[in-house]
Amino acid sequence: MIIDFNMREVFDSPYDTDLLKLTMVTDGNCIAEINGKTTALTSPCILLTSRYDRVSLSEKNRFNAKSLCFHPSFINKSLTLEGIKNNRYKDTADEHDRMLLTPFLTRDDSRNGVMNLSSQVFLRISDWFDLSRGEGLFRARRYIMQILLSLEESRSVKIDYNALSDEAVVNAVLEHIHANFSSEITLDSLCRLVCSNRTTLTRKFRAATRRTPIDYLLHHRLNVACKLLTHSKLSVKEIAETTGFKYESYFTRQFSAKNGLSPKKYRQSDGYESLNINELRIIEEF
Repeated sequence: MIIDFNMREVFDSPYDTDLLKLTMVTDGNCIAEINGKTTALTSPCILLTSRYDRVSLSEKNRFNAKSLCFHPSFINKSLTLEGIKNNRYKDTADEHDRMLLTPFLTRDDSRNGVMNLSSQVFLRISDWFDLSRGEGLFRARRYIMQILLSLEESRSVKIDYNALSDEAVVNAVLEHIHANFSSEITLDSLCRLVCSNRTTLTRKFRAATRRTPIDYLLHHRLNVACKLLTHSKLSVKEIAETTGFKYESYFTRQFSAKNGLSPKKYRQSDGYESLNINELRIIEEF
């Protein structure tokens, strides 16, 4: 096994393989004992471990975590667990990949594998985590590399997300909506993204876009749906799911209210053009 996922990680079984484990604490908190030392795990944070670590959890409070395990060779075929631990690699071209993986193994008084992240970085990594589960090995490796590179950047650059300007806050929310509109997004998740509260975020966002964040999200999803109805072979149900609607009936109701036509009638009236979905390029209007 070169890669494995666990959507309910609780560290309740022995871990004696050569796989590296990246655990994302998505909700709540707990007390963790890592190699005999006690620390708190509070969402959003990440725990990087290997078979050399001994981890147990207690005092869980609404605690949820998910993990992915992968062999070092999945990142670079020249790397092994022992090689990373003992600082051995074949040539300098492998050194950077080894450095990406050393936090899974380096342990001292200041490094126990726990990384506390901003909500913005954590949500981005969580998106890549979820995407890596649904793709083949090649794309899964790409997303995991993005996670590792983002963690490397977080270790070297500390950003005060509470000090973001109003424009930066709005841009961060817009970027997240445009990249993740097909996934579940709530006002609370957007607030966590930019370390804000519901009232402040809504005020800043409305001043910049003349819409609330959730109104903008709905407007954006429906705009994408219009393009998919016109330029793809996807069914109405598939388009509803692709644009982030859980129920086709709700999608149809919202679409009809915005456009004055049901999705099926819109497709018929708009001159449905058959294109392969992989060739479709959606140009967003900001």
